Amino acid sequence: MRYKLLEKKPLYRGFFKLDAYSVEHDRYEDGHLNIIREHLERGDAAAVLLYDKASDEVLLIEQFRIGPAVREDEAWLIEVVAGMIDPGETAEEAARREAVEEAGFEPFELHHLTRYYSTPGGSSERIDLYLGLVDRNKPVGDGGGMLHEHEDIRPFWVSREQAMAWVMSGKINSGGPMLALLLSFGADGKISDI
Repeated sequence: MRYKLLEKKPLYRGFFKLDAYSVEHDRYEDGHLNIIREHLERGDAAAVLLYDKASDEVLLIEQFRIGPAVREDEAWLIEVVAGMIDPGETAEEAARREAVEEAGFEPFELHHLTRYYSTPGGSSERIDLYLGLVDRNKPVGDGGGMLHEHEDIRPFWVSREQAMAWVMSGKINSGGPMLALLLSFGADGKISDI
């Protein structure tokens, strides 16, 4: 059996959906375990680290996040471009769209880095992570996000070395940008064969 979803009970419907699932799953030892778990449905997302090889700089963004705010932590996080994948859209299409909306650049080349679960203990959201090559001298827009989506985003350029130092110091402290930088440049910050 491994596991069986026994019942789904809707708890909340809004920007996100929250459901309670009754689940029965096999134990590592003998027998089964019956549990109830809440599941936050937010859809899948695409994220892209924008990089200009000529200047050896990455384009990062900064925006307000409710999670750290409710912890009374620094609420403006340094991140990479990211957004939800719209129905009928591929992850790559979403990455390109979000790069233009949030940062004002469209990658001329995209490299798929990985696909991962952001918070598998409570959500089925998967994120496709990309490295996008851009020319910082050729923006296609202003970036900053979409006002009708209540986005207020500050895009900015920083050296690859500085971005890696921010990962190591904890100034960049959310999973997507940390993973994007480490997969793109390694823990030593060296440029891979892009």
